[in-house]
Amino acid sequence: MKNYQSFGDRYRLEHGHPYDEHETFHEFLLISPSYRLAHLAANGQATDQSVIAGIEGWDSAVKTHELFGDIYSIPFLEWWDAIGRGLFYTLQADGTYTHQGPVKLLNNKINEATLREALCLVNDKARLQRREGKRIENWRLGVEVRLNSKWVELLQGDVKKTVSNDEARRALGALVSRKLNQALLIAENAARGKFPCDEPLNSRLEFDYTNQFEITDQALSLEQRSLRKRYASGMYVQKRHLAYLKPESKAKKQARLDRWAAKGKSDQKSD
Repeated sequence: MKNYQSFGDRYRLEHGHPYDEHETFHEFLLISPSYRLAHLAANGQATDQSVIAGIEGWDSAVKTHELFGDIYSIPFLEWWDAIGRGLFYTLQADGTYTHQGPVKLLNNKINEATLREALCLVNDKARLQRREGKRIENWRLGVEVRLNSKWVELLQGDVKKTVSNDEARRALGALVSRKLNQALLIAENAARGKFPCDEPLNSRLEFDYTNQFEITDQALSLEQRSLRKRYASGMYVQKRHLAYLKPESKAKKQARLDRWAAKGKSDQKSD
């Protein structure tokens, strides 16, 4: 992560606005199996104690949840105003802020591009498996997201296995598997208050791609509505999110409403 201050960085500190790194930390908590389990446990939902007993660093995950709280039902910037700012910053007498909060970002070789790629792979696998209704092989995931690899150029998403493409499928599949494993480590270390960090950790948990799609989809809907509201009110919005402010088309709005209607019916049947 970067350790210098530009004019924009100084402006953020002056007004208590988040850096992109803070939002990325938040996004990794959204995909962390440990954080999700800690949230369910904190809200009295049934959790398998035998599973919890085998999770390395479970107490740290619980502590992180106590600090960060419910990140699933509130947009990031609203969460930042209510909780996040106090975790990463300290308010000074002159009304500006310093990086002196109880939670500190780590400075290491894990860069923003690596983090964005990891999030993309996890969320796109959840999206693709929801669309297809079946497990997506890792080599195909790599092709679908156009992973930066020479093997991608040799494959197409629906290509059948042949003698000539077997090596490319295996190599790309292994590459994507390593990247997904790294994404899991980053998410699970984030749930223990360490970010960005991909140190080995035996959490014994894996990504739940079915539930992850629902979590990500809901978080995106909340974020888009919040950003439009903040922008209309003249409040702070990160520059990279301005694309969200484009009006939602009728087709996209109806598709989103249909998804949630279908989910509601499914939940009623399960009850």
